[in-house]
Amino acid sequence: MIVTSWANLPYLDPHVAHDESGRAYIHNVYDTLLSMEYRGGTVVVIPWLAERWEATEGGLVWTFYLRKGVKFHYSGREMTADDVVFSILRETIMAEGMGYLLVPWVDVNKVVAIDRYTVQVTLKKPCGVFEYLASYIYVVDSEEVKKNIRCPGPYGEWCDFGKGWLMEGHRSVGTGPYMLAEYVPGSHVLIVKNKDWWGTFAPRAPEKVKIVAIIDPVPTLTLMSKRELDISTIWLPPETYEELDKIEGIDVARLRLYGMYYLMMNTRKPPLDDIQVRKALFYLFDYDTFLKLMPQHEKATSIVPSNMIGVCPFPEPVEFNIEKAREELMKSKYWGQLDKYPMDITWRAPVPGEDRVGYLLATAAEQVGLKINIEKLDWLFVVEAMTRWDTPNEIEPMWITADYPEAISMIYLRWHSSSHGTVNQNEWFTEDIQKELDAKIEDALATLNKEERLRKTCELIRYIFYLYPSIFAGDFIGFKAYQTYIEWPSARGEMVGVFGWDVEYWKMNLNLEEKARLLGMK
Repeated sequence: MIVTSWANLPYLDPHVAHDESGRAYIHNVYDTLLSMEYRGGTVVVIPWLAERWEATEGGLVWTFYLRKGVKFHYSGREMTADDVVFSILRETIMAEGMGYLLVPWVDVNKVVAIDRYTVQVTLKKPCGVFEYLASYIYVVDSEEVKKNIRCPGPYGEWCDFGKGWLMEGHRSVGTGPYMLAEYVPGSHVLIVKNKDWWGTFAPRAPEKVKIVAIIDPVPTLTLMSKRELDISTIWLPPETYEELDKIEGIDVARLRLYGMYYLMMNTRKPPLDDIQVRKALFYLFDYDTFLKLMPQHEKATSIVPSNMIGVCPFPEPVEFNIEKAREELMKSKYWGQLDKYPMDITWRAPVPGEDRVGYLLATAAEQVGLKINIEKLDWLFVVEAMTRWDTPNEIEPMWITADYPEAISMIYLRWHSSSHGTVNQNEWFTEDIQKELDAKIEDALATLNKEERLRKTCELIRYIFYLYPSIFAGDFIGFKAYQTYIEWPSARGEMVGVFGWDVEYWKMNLNLEEKARLLGMK
C-alpha cells in the first residue's frame, strides 16, 4: 500500500469532483471515453473506453466505438453504449465537477446509442477540441446509479441523479484500475486494485492506496521520515520541501503542470481602466525576485504556460524596469493624480508567501507614485467577491491550471466571457473588447484542423498580450515530496500537466525491498 496526501479528501461522485484530490481520485477509479498520455515529449489523445472515434460534419458529430468486455466494479456487468449515453447526460445536466467542459457543446437531446458498442454525440456547434473533452467523460454504471436515485432533487425528472448515494461512499460504480474499498469521512479514502480491469498495471503497482488530507508541514515531515506517508501534498511551504529533500530516501518532484500564477487586473476599476497604467504594472513587477520568493515557479515566456501545445512567446520583452513604468504612467490620464486612486491586492490567507508577492509589487509601485495596499482575505470571501466586477480587489493573484495541453484551453478558461464571475477571471473587459475576444476564442475552438487551430491560438496570444490584462508572474511548478522506493513516471517528467493526473497509481512501481532497507529492516 502507498499513502498519498492532499489538501482535502476527494468528492466521490465522478461528476461532482473537481479539485486536485477529486480529480486524482476519479482519474484512478473511473475510466473515461478517451484519455491523454505523455508520449515522445508531448501529450496526445489516446483510445481508452473508446477504441476509436471519428468527427464528421466539420466537428459537429462525434462517433465513438467502444471497447468490448469492460466490466463495472462490484456488479461485474459489461459496459455498453447505454452506460456511456447516461454518463454524458448525467455529467452535462448536473453541470458540476468537470461537466462545465461539456455544457457549452453537448446537445443532451442528441446523444444516442447507435448500437451496443457505438455512441454518437451531436454538438450544439462544431468543436475542434472535443477529443480532449472526451477525456473528461467519466463513465458510470447506469443501472447502479438509477437504483439509488433519491427524490426530490435539483435535476428535474432525474431528482438527485444518485448524487447523494455516490457522495456517501457506499461503492464506486466505474470501470477504472482502482475501486473504492473504504471511505471514513474526516479520516481517509481507501482504494484497491480492480482485478478485472481491462488495462495493464505496472509490474509492481500498489495493491492499495490510502488517501489522506494533511497539509500541515510538521506531521508531513514526521510521517514521511517514518515512511508512513509516501507522497506529499503540493501545498507545503518551500522550506518544508527543502527539509524533506535532506532526508535519505526522499526526493522532491518538480511537476510541470499546465498552470500559471497571474496577477489579474480589473480593467473596469480606476486607474486600471487605463491601459497605460496596466502596462506600467507590467514593468513594476520584479520577476526575478518573485521566482526567489516563490520557488515553485519558472520564468513565464508567454501568457500561458510554456509547456502547452501551441504556445507562442511574448511579442515583446517583459521585464522589471522602473523608468519604463514611469514613462507609461506619464502617458495615462491619471498622471499627476495617482495618489487619488489607491489599489488593493489580495493576499489569500492560507497561501504561504503570497503576502510577499503583494509587498514586492507595492514597494516598486511606491517609487512611481502608485499606492497599493495588501489586503488579507479568507478564500471563500475572495470567491464570493469575484462573482461581480465591482466587488473584488483591483488586483487578484491566482494560480490557474488548464484542463488539456493546448494553449487554447487556458485562453478559454481565462478570458472567455463564460468565466465571468469565477476565480478564473478578474479582468472584466469592456463589452466591445469582450465580444471581439469571445469571437476569436470560439473560432479557434471550432477549428478541426489542428495546425490551423494553433495558428489562430498564436494570434490570440498576441491580441490578449496587448490588452495588458494581467501580470504573468510565472509558470507554476508543483512540488511533491515522495519516497524513492516508488518508481513514479511523473517525477521523471512523464506526465499530463493536469491537476491530479500526476498520480496514475497503475503506472507506479513499488520497491518493497528498498522500503525495508530504509526502515532499517535489512
